[in-house]
Amino acid sequence: MTQAPGARRRPESPEDPAPAAGASASGAADARPGPVARTLRLARRHAAFLVVLVLAAIARGYVTAAYSTALWFPDSGTYVDRAAWVEPAVDRPWGYSAFLALLNPVTTFREVAVVQHLLGLAVMVLVYVLLQRRDVPRWLSLLAVLPLGFDAHLLNVEHFILAETLFVFLMALALVLLLVRERPGPLLVAAVGAVLGLLTLTRTVGLFLVGVVFVYLVVRLLVRTLRWPVVVAFLGGVTAVLVPYAAWFGSVHGSFALTDYTGHFLYGRVATFVQCERLDVPERLQPLCPTEPPEERRPGDQFVWFTDSPANAVVDGERVWSEEDLAEFATIAITGQPWDYLRQLLSETVHYVEPGRVSGPQDTCPTWWAFPYPEPVEQYNCTPVLAPGPFGYDEEMVGDLRSYQRYFSTPGPVLGVCLLLGLGALVLRRRDWRDRLDPALLSLIGLTLMAGPAATASFDFRYVLPTLAVLPPAAALALRGVSLRRRQDEQVPVEEPRPEPAPAAG
Repeated sequence: MTQAPGARRRPESPEDPAPAAGASASGAADARPGPVARTLRLARRHAAFLVVLVLAAIARGYVTAAYSTALWFPDSGTYVDRAAWVEPAVDRPWGYSAFLALLNPVTTFREVAVVQHLLGLAVMVLVYVLLQRRDVPRWLSLLAVLPLGFDAHLLNVEHFILAETLFVFLMALALVLLLVRERPGPLLVAAVGAVLGLLTLTRTVGLFLVGVVFVYLVVRLLVRTLRWPVVVAFLGGVTAVLVPYAAWFGSVHGSFALTDYTGHFLYGRVATFVQCERLDVPERLQPLCPTEPPEERRPGDQFVWFTDSPANAVVDGERVWSEEDLAEFATIAITGQPWDYLRQLLSETVHYVEPGRVSGPQDTCPTWWAFPYPEPVEQYNCTPVLAPGPFGYDEEMVGDLRSYQRYFSTPGPVLGVCLLLGLGALVLRRRDWRDRLDPALLSLIGLTLMAGPAATASFDFRYVLPTLAVLPPAAALALRGVSLRRRQDEQVPVEEPRPEPAPAAG
């Protein structure tokens, strides 16, 4: 039989003979490996990752053994109270409180921390599975998940009664659902939208991520790799979560919104640099002007929360300033000093990727995120306390964790390089659009996670920790495209010259 030009002929091998005549199809099926054999083969293939996963679990077990209960930040009390009241807080959405309410009947705060450590391990698995499904080399996939497994500040935050760990898990879940298939269908993308809606109800910065993913889907629509029902399904998934919550919030607090504290956060953002003498501030808002020179002012979060902040002035038990008043003041400051605002936004965003963990005078105190020797009573000196429960900690183990934390934290410049690699994939010539768009999506999400709080709140090193789930994978996907193209170029067969035909006999 003549072979078609360009077709590949399967080489014959004595180890792969043709089935004997009369062989049954059931015999071939019986020769297939069973579930146990497939599982063992998979475990052998990914043995290095399984070892890393076990070591990451041991590290989290050490943190759990060092403290008698979870760690407690000033925000923790609000989350716990709202979980007990089943009522949305005015200053933060109810998502994490719902998580606590689900766990509350069967868990202590120590067990909540254990669940959060398990979620941290689950994020490692999700990211590794995504990279492997995208044909990233195993060694590169392993490098990409090492920060998720062993970054000391991430281990520390997982032990707090705080929303960060749940936020990272939901973000990783949404992105894996979105990127694991080349052309996800409407139902899958609707699920992505719903998960991002839940993410937004955990931390409101999730709303920025919804916008980034929506732009990504629109770009894919324009390059004809998705159909418009997929984009509509995404918006439907987000709406199905956020609109009922906003209606519930409105029934409690009187406004159709996710929170009603935006004015406070914006005031805290501008209070660190605003100079009212340069602005046309209405006389009724002038009491909001800070009196200290900008270089001597306290961190922005203290202007939001401290009772002696102008934003929290009280007369006869009633707040002087509404959220609308504070937002108006912030708008005047931003429009009147746009370059000061942009300079602050840029400097704080870059601060996340600078070497070391140097704290400026207007940064949230970084010692909140060092493994503490807790005090029995909160001292408000940037040292966390233990959550309610038996008080106790192992001083020697805490010392080990503090030493570990000095050396095992992801350097800011590493995150900066990962960010640039992911964005750089857009400008490189690739054969596959996924090798260009997907790394850029993850990098833009990482950039948004840093720039969003810098634009609307204040600088805090804990806000950079969720980027560990997106920036190293962005770099891995970008490098995957380069290495895969190189391998494909190397595998192109070189056509051997054909011998000239012999001249016909005369």
